[in-house]
Amino acid sequence: MTIDTEIDEITTADRDESRFRALESRALKGTYIIVLFYGAALSLRLVSSVVLTKFFAPDMFGFMALVTTIIVGLNLFSHIGLEDSIIQNPRGDDEVFINTAWTIQVMRGIGLWLLTILLAWPVARFYEPRLLWLLPVVGFGNAIAGFSSPKLLTLSRHLGVGRLSILELVAQVTLFATSLIWAYFQRTIWALAVGRLVSELARVIVSYYLTKEGVRPRFVMERAAVHSLINFGRWILIGTALTFLASQSDRLILPKILPHATAFQILGVYGIAFSLSDLPRQIIQMFSSKVGFPFIAKFAHQPRPEFRKVLLKYRAMVLAVGAILLTCTICLGDIFVHHAYKAPYQAAAWMIAIFAIGLWHTLLYNTITPAIMSLQKAHYNALANLFYCIALFVLLPVGFHFFGIVGAVAAVAIADLPVYLVNIWASQKQGLGMLTQDAMMTLFFLVTLAAGLGVRHFFGLDSPFPSLALLYQR
Repeated sequence: MTIDTEIDEITTADRDESRFRALESRALKGTYIIVLFYGAALSLRLVSSVVLTKFFAPDMFGFMALVTTIIVGLNLFSHIGLEDSIIQNPRGDDEVFINTAWTIQVMRGIGLWLLTILLAWPVARFYEPRLLWLLPVVGFGNAIAGFSSPKLLTLSRHLGVGRLSILELVAQVTLFATSLIWAYFQRTIWALAVGRLVSELARVIVSYYLTKEGVRPRFVMERAAVHSLINFGRWILIGTALTFLASQSDRLILPKILPHATAFQILGVYGIAFSLSDLPRQIIQMFSSKVGFPFIAKFAHQPRPEFRKVLLKYRAMVLAVGAILLTCTICLGDIFVHHAYKAPYQAAAWMIAIFAIGLWHTLLYNTITPAIMSLQKAHYNALANLFYCIALFVLLPVGFHFFGIVGAVAAVAIADLPVYLVNIWASQKQGLGMLTQDAMMTLFFLVTLAAGLGVRHFFGLDSPFPSLALLYQR
């Protein structure tokens, strides 16, 4: 090897190390921003939940939970991962490619709204007549959201977490303010519905002023770009469609298996419990999608050992924070519900602990999936969600049959375990073995949880988990 060759290799290594440090610095900055802004958004959502429950009975939230589930389902059944495509595609900064993605986004949003109009009558016949108008009104938010600026796609690619977080915070503030003002004058479900529409409109308007950089929106349909977007997105489409059937079907099934007189009331309480327990997962998922995936994707071309080293470092930090957040949720969730919510909603207290403890394996696979996706192995996600779907459809009715609503909640909490198993298998096949780290971090979580439960016991508090009497109550 010549001296010049050695110098070139040293220079290349230094350049790679410098690039890594720069990206790591941006990712760390993005993490701080996520904690600050998304934490504020979640806090606002929490305050909104507490305040609005003072105005509405649980069945109102039950109706909105069902409508939201249907709309989320339509979104996931048509989701081809435009943002993910922009992040990982070499043409992700090309104006024509971005505007083609934006054009598809607009067409999809309008199409989804038209679908809510078509589905309104059969859904109202199957569940509840009031859904005839509620579904298409809330569904119009899809048409509005479709016109969000293409600059958002570019910001996602380049870790523009700060601006994206501001956008979500604006949407949350608008949703809360609109719903609260409407509810003050008229306590109807339209306060919740109109709040959704106004917040989407505010989000779209602000998206065009977040940054001066990025492409200007134009309707473009380049054949090569469309082919690339569809080719990458087909597995995401299958995976997200199955994700909906698995992760959202509980809200579609429960109104039909619960006693008719109280179905939507229980669904409203269930929705409150799920949203409260889900806060740690939302924080981790937001971090993974807005910081983790773009950061990890930058190193996907590296040899597997180097790529794995970056991934392990990233995961250890995220999972440690996740373990602490879940412990706090399990140990404090029921206390918060008893003090913050009025009587009809306090049945949510025992549900939180079950949902939260079932989120640990969810956090494990949420920090593996970005690595698998950055390697363009989206088919693993589809396979994982297929097994998730099967597990939920089997466990939910069985759990409810034998243990009532407690069994149903437990079934939902564990049904996504197959997603973790498929992801850990995929990571082994791709040379990114995570089992040792997962075992160590699971031990850390159990020790942290034991300490939290010990503190509860020290202060004379009962277990946050449901009693045996409730377990056998139908």
